[in-house]
Amino acid sequence: MGKWIFGLLVAVVLLGGGLFFVVNEKDAQTKPVKAQQQSEQEQKEWLTVGADPNNNPDYKSNNELYFAHLNSAIFVDKASVNNGGTSLTNEDYRGILKELKGNLDRIKYNGEEKKDELEKAKDLVNQAIQNDAKKGDEIYNEIHQVLHDLDLYFNKTHFADEKLTEKADN
Repeated sequence: MGKWIFGLLVAVVLLGGGLFFVVNEKDAQTKPVKAQQQSEQEQKEWLTVGADPNNNPDYKSNNELYFAHLNSAIFVDKASVNNGGTSLTNEDYRGILKELKGNLDRIKYNGEEKKDELEKAKDLVNQAIQNDAKKGDEIYNEIHQVLHDLDLYFNKTHFADEKLTEKADN
């Protein structure tokens, strides 16, 4: 009987140890998944080719690029602004330009593709701010073209430039 109890205790210890190993193995398998999910979320903060900012706003930098393009389109009459029926003032345009700069400053990008173009857009926006550019100045055409091309390249759904008529409220 003593051998039987001893054997039972050994079996319980072995099974318990095996159960502990299985539980620890299961925990070890779930921890990397959590780390992987976190890195996927962090990856969505960076500018990514093929992101869909309209349907997946988690792609923060792609969203910022989309809105930078939209803001730049206002200056070249390819986006309308509902300003309560009144025309935008130079102060309004300065505010939009500062928001455009903010959009570009919030973009996180560590790739090499189109990096020069992204830097060019930032430089042009800074130049427009320093020179107190007014609506209709040529620099806005340059800014818009660079951002238009970047938006098309990086975003699956990009801002679609509008063709405004003279009656549009801008």
